[in-house]
Amino acid sequence: MHKTGITVFSLALVVLAGPAMADVRLPKVFTDHMVLQQQMPIHVWGWAESGESVTVGLADKTASAEAGDDGRWQVELPAMDADGRPHTLTVKAANTIELKDVLLGELWICAGQSNMNREVEIQEPLPQMRVFWIHGSTAPRQHDLGDNAMGWEPADPQRLAEVRKVRQKRFHPSHKGGFAEVGWVFGRRVHEQLKVPVGLIKSAFGGSQARAWTPVPNIAEQFPFDQKVEGSYLGHKPGLLYQSMLHGLPPLSVRGVVWYQGENNGRDWNYDDELAAMIASWRQRFKQPQMPFYLAQIAQTTYASGMERVWECQAKVAATVPQVYLGASNDLWDGGGTQRDRIRPDAGKNNAPGTGWPIAGTSNPHPPNKHIVANRLADIALAETYGVDLGREVFAPVYDSHRVEGDKILVKFKHVGDGLKTDDGQPPNWLEISDGTRQQDRDNAPLRYTKAQAKIVGKDTVEVRADDVKAPKHVRLGWHPLARHNLYNSDGVPAINFRTDAQPTKKR
Repeated sequence: MHKTGITVFSLALVVLAGPAMADVRLPKVFTDHMVLQQQMPIHVWGWAESGESVTVGLADKTASAEAGDDGRWQVELPAMDADGRPHTLTVKAANTIELKDVLLGELWICAGQSNMNREVEIQEPLPQMRVFWIHGSTAPRQHDLGDNAMGWEPADPQRLAEVRKVRQKRFHPSHKGGFAEVGWVFGRRVHEQLKVPVGLIKSAFGGSQARAWTPVPNIAEQFPFDQKVEGSYLGHKPGLLYQSMLHGLPPLSVRGVVWYQGENNGRDWNYDDELAAMIASWRQRFKQPQMPFYLAQIAQTTYASGMERVWECQAKVAATVPQVYLGASNDLWDGGGTQRDRIRPDAGKNNAPGTGWPIAGTSNPHPPNKHIVANRLADIALAETYGVDLGREVFAPVYDSHRVEGDKILVKFKHVGDGLKTDDGQPPNWLEISDGTRQQDRDNAPLRYTKAQAKIVGKDTVEVRADDVKAPKHVRLGWHPLARHNLYNSDGVPAINFRTDAQPTKKR
């Protein structure tokens, strides 16, 4: 137990929820045990009596501001380095607020839909890792998070067992005392590698779409503030989840976002535009134009008729929007799993009819083994955001270019490490080629693809050909909702699915 004068689940805002209007108060993300982003300006804001002077102090730094006509005030403390020591954040006006055990470190938002909601119980105390939950809500807020926000907690199993009881009573009996598995594994890797405190904010809503997480103007004209919106497909309503579950966070400085979402956009041809627009809007609201986004590739599923278009959109955004990265997921369905996952014991061994090639996954869009993609995302973040040399290739192989030589296509990949390989020692599978003819006599009909034979012919090149295709033009990899292809780089990361007839523009 942490003896800081705050009981139940350490919400400092329990104290702040009902003061007189003249009292200074803070947003709900500011509580005991919180993590503030190191090496960035520290934004602190809140509300007080109009015209009241407010002074904020942390370590030996202070800043002051005067509350405006609407009562809002904001200060900026200078950037500070993580030092591993607990600090007290003090806010003084007509009253004084003291937040205890505040750490400087790395702060990440873990957001998305149901795959980010899947929790794992924390097994060992890690006092310099802190977690903050924003539970699913469809009640848009004007200024702050609502009662769905629970205060910061150190990662301590005994403490989180108490939190679980609170969550079960307040939200649903099924709630656990853990944290989003992808976010937790990602954050723990960062903590272990950098030896600094890490804070994780979870904000996820099952069945949601990117448009619901993108702020829209005049939202109060569509949804009254502080009233729960009822109905179906609420996770699809433009702006609703942003206003209900994220609006109270900016302009908090954060290092970046881990994003696991997309399966509910499986039928949306414009998911790439929607995802890019959401990223741009978050960067604008957080006032961080280069805020990194780390995307988890959606694993194999027949949900929403399959994820091929989502794979393509995720790859396009990662290829064209700076500081956006994609973690591969082609092998999450291999082995393990639970009855809830409905995983087949022969995952990756059954073949797609008429192909002879292995498939994995089911109609269930929730794969097991999320620690695999979480570790891949952490590898990329350590290399790209933190500049850590892990001594291996962290990116998945991605299509770079192709050229036609007679009846063959030579496909070149980036991020191959010491060279391409297959994980089963067999020739590359799930490669198909097309001569450009269409399945039907209309301009927008899909191309006719033919199963191809392939072999690795260089460090970064695969040769692809088919006896029945004499003049090939296009090639694709893993273009089936359950495709379990075997093409990897030397460091064990599977290639990202692609097709050249709709190849995104390359960023670098």
